[in-house]
Amino acid sequence: MGGFTEGEGSLTISIVKSDKTLFGILLQPEFNVTQHKNGINILNSFKMLFNGKGQIVKKSGSANVWVYSLKGISNIHEHIIPFYLQYIVNYTSKYNSSEFKKFVFILNRLQKKPKLVKTEFIDTIKLVYELNPEGKGKKRKRTLS
Repeated sequence: MGGFTEGEGSLTISIVKSDKTLFGILLQPEFNVTQHKNGINILNSFKMLFNGKGQIVKKSGSANVWVYSLKGISNIHEHIIPFYLQYIVNYTSKYNSSEFKKFVFILNRLQKKPKLVKTEFIDTIKLVYELNPEGKGKKRKRTLS
């Protein structure tokens, strides 16, 4: 499943406006894998692999494409990071070690207790924008400024 994840999966941190957070912004880490409806059994295998956590939903705007996603800091720490370390990072070109380390650094910072102060939060957002600098996938809706 590691090779499949490298080709069809992604790690991302979404930046979401939220009135329920201290600074009005939520940083939401997420792992997802996309597959045509004919391969939905593969997505079910991911859900089983990660102890039934996550969800499988139809991809917005694509009638025949489905997505398995697992969100949240603790879910990513508990399930996804160990999976990537064992099956992906050492064997891949897509997730070079510096990008993966940056993702884990951000994740650790978000997990920090007590919560981040505003300057740390701003620095963390800047780091999120540095992930996937090639822009090979989907672009962010908002610029950093």
